[in-house]
Amino acid sequence: MIAYSGGPRLGIRSARQATPARELLPGERVPFHEYEGNSVLILAHTSAVHTATSSPPPKTGGGTLDIDLNSLGTGGGLVVLAVLAWAAFKLFGGPRNEARAIARAMRGGGGGFFRALGGFFKALFAVIAFVFRFLGGRQLWGEPKSDATFWRMGTAPAAAKKELAPVAQLGSVAIAAPRVSLVKVPRREPRPWAVKAVQLVTQYEGHGARVVEVAGRWAVRVGGWARSAWRVLCAIGRFFRSLYEAVAPVVTAVARAVAVWARWPYAARSLARVGGLALLIAWNVPALHGWAVLALVLAFLGFVAAAVTGPGGRGMWGVVPEPTDAQRYGPQIWVVLRDDLKLPDDEPMETWLHLPDHLGADDARIVVRLPWEFRGSTTERENLNELVNSRLPGEWVSRWDFKGEDHTAVYTHKPPPKPAPECPERVGFFDPDIQEAIANCKKGEIVVGKDPFGRIVIKQLDGETPHWALSVGTGGGKSAFCQMVIAQLIRQGYHIMAADVKRVSVDIYIGVPGVYVYNDPLNPQDMRAGIEWAVEEISARSAIAEADKSAEFPGMLILIEEANEFADVSREWWDDNRKTKDDEFGSKDRAADSIWGTVASGARLGRHVHGNILAIFQDLRDQALGGKGLRNLFRLKLMGNFTVNSWKNVIGTTPVPESIDKAGRMMVVEGNSQYWVQTCFAEPEELRAWAIEQRKATGFDPAAGLWGTAPKPSPKSLPRLLQGVSRDKLPEALRGASEGGLSDETAGRGVTLDPSVTPGVTPQRDRLRLIPGQAGAEGPQGAPERPVLLTIAEIAHELTTHGYAIKAELIRQHKSRRDKGSNNGFPVGIIGQDGKERWTLPQLIHFYEQRGYEKTEPQDDAADTAEQGDAI
Repeated sequence: MIAYSGGPRLGIRSARQATPARELLPGERVPFHEYEGNSVLILAHTSAVHTATSSPPPKTGGGTLDIDLNSLGTGGGLVVLAVLAWAAFKLFGGPRNEARAIARAMRGGGGGFFRALGGFFKALFAVIAFVFRFLGGRQLWGEPKSDATFWRMGTAPAAAKKELAPVAQLGSVAIAAPRVSLVKVPRREPRPWAVKAVQLVTQYEGHGARVVEVAGRWAVRVGGWARSAWRVLCAIGRFFRSLYEAVAPVVTAVARAVAVWARWPYAARSLARVGGLALLIAWNVPALHGWAVLALVLAFLGFVAAAVTGPGGRGMWGVVPEPTDAQRYGPQIWVVLRDDLKLPDDEPMETWLHLPDHLGADDARIVVRLPWEFRGSTTERENLNELVNSRLPGEWVSRWDFKGEDHTAVYTHKPPPKPAPECPERVGFFDPDIQEAIANCKKGEIVVGKDPFGRIVIKQLDGETPHWALSVGTGGGKSAFCQMVIAQLIRQGYHIMAADVKRVSVDIYIGVPGVYVYNDPLNPQDMRAGIEWAVEEISARSAIAEADKSAEFPGMLILIEEANEFADVSREWWDDNRKTKDDEFGSKDRAADSIWGTVASGARLGRHVHGNILAIFQDLRDQALGGKGLRNLFRLKLMGNFTVNSWKNVIGTTPVPESIDKAGRMMVVEGNSQYWVQTCFAEPEELRAWAIEQRKATGFDPAAGLWGTAPKPSPKSLPRLLQGVSRDKLPEALRGASEGGLSDETAGRGVTLDPSVTPGVTPQRDRLRLIPGQAGAEGPQGAPERPVLLTIAEIAHELTTHGYAIKAELIRQHKSRRDKGSNNGFPVGIIGQDGKERWTLPQLIHFYEQRGYEKTEPQDDAADTAEQGDAI
């Protein structure tokens, strides 16, 4: 039933019969049976008045619902679009009930309509994109399964390939080979009873032999017929086999080509799809059936030819697959393995050797089947292991099995080494566990730091390791290490004598009771004197310990910072001040610097009386330190930020380990033991405050345990470039240092004239003698005594008798520096006829008193000669 309720005029007619269309009146209903078997054409007219134009000729063909949109205007177009939107709405998830759909669209307002319209266009665009992808040869859905381009055949995508780690870094568990027998089954011999039965039948001549003979003949005939039938069957089989051998490669190639459809170039896929679509259309057109069949045959033949000659067949074109590891390395190793196992030349490799396709895979296994004659001795196993590791990439470990039916050697990847543990990044001196360990340390024990396992390392500055040597590069933390060690020894009541040519390594402890720091490289005699004093204390302790076995001594540490630099400075001083000739006071000094002999003596004697040495070296060879064999005296060495040369110069062993360039990271070398440690660290100010607090807490007595007095340092000497700088421009700590500009009176070269003294008397004349009347009104008018001029050796002897601890080598050093132009204030003497320079005793006494040397009680036997006449 078709109902028309008004609005645009509609016409209805049959699409198959040439009946004129008639106009429907509003409210008219037309039953379908009047047009039974015919399609109905509904004509929509937007004009208000029906014209008399004749209807278009009826359309022929299959029955369809035809909507004539030729004369649609804006309103009609909107109606059609609304109908299409409604259809799309129904198609993409809309409810089945039209009333619900219309109600929901109405409730949604314009939004529901536009959503339905958008869904329609979305579907339309999806269809168009599908058509373009189909005709363009691209993947219809999902991600591309190859990296093919329009003209190039693709390979498996990178994402589909398993990322293989380098074989040297892989590890796997050796899995036993599968229980499959590879032994050839020998040909079975006939059983004895069967041989006897055949002989009995063929050789029987008794009763019934004729019957047996006839039966045998018929058996032979039947056997011949059966053999002929078998030959026919075999011929038929060979025919089909030949047919299969001819067809199988083609089928296989076609199957392989189809299997790699995703790797075809886009052009080939597009051609196949377009061709298939064209053939489908031509097949449905009767006039094109012949051409369609011909095209189909030609396309099939072309496809077969491409498949046979392509990568899946003979590989005459296309992408050649990359050979597997088994194909690449198998033939190479098999040539040698076959000879090692003493196998025949015709033995197939697959029977005795199995290689995986990817040697870098985690579970890769190499299985070598061993003949029963393979004894498996150590030499044979090593040869086979060497062959596998030399001919195949990676490192392989073997597992041997000689107990089963098949003797095998299974090779798997060598497990990667476990990562070596590392020391902590920082170890704080004031950490609770470090402080607890320091509090529990006995005398001579030092908390060094922590090892790679986090354990606290405590070493003894006593016993087998009484002396330590350090060799640490720039920025390695040697100054912080020395400060940390000294702080712990201060807590234990040690006396510290430090010779620091760097000036600033241990200057934080200057002023701490019991710590004696000599850090002026321009006065190396002070450092030498400090070392000699400390060694003399050790020598005195050794003598007392011999007499009294129960005697106890406080510890004493000799610290030599930058020992090689100190050796250079000391050697230069020694060359300038040593006695080169024999005189009445003794023989001449040796050319070698005597200080290292003193150090070696202290190292040998100090072990049993708590006399220890901590020295920082860059070169511990004998030729660098006077040939005294000091390297063997330092049993414990610590290396940090070292180079190959520094390791050889200090340790002297090979191989040289790799250095870890990190502040505070040091390698402890004790005999054959070598391990890393992160040393303790704290700020210098905190260490000084802690050390002073420990001194107070322990009630330290600076004089306890000492048999002498530490020499006082000389006044600081300014470097040459600072001597001419105004004191106001210098830091306050340097303003009191000697500039070398002392007056003649201060230096002992003359006196300031009294106003009554006769003018014009020069210092040169004043030094010789005074004539009557030159002493002033109050002074004596007679000629004074002539001043006594002495040599350096004589003055040193006189100074000793007067209570001054000044040796001849110290006086020679000051004189040498004056002669080199340092202008250190050393007095100028009188040159005698023999060419030697001599001085008066008051001159030298005044010079050294100005430099801080104090007088002690003179010796009794020299009391009568202590007084000397004044030159004035």
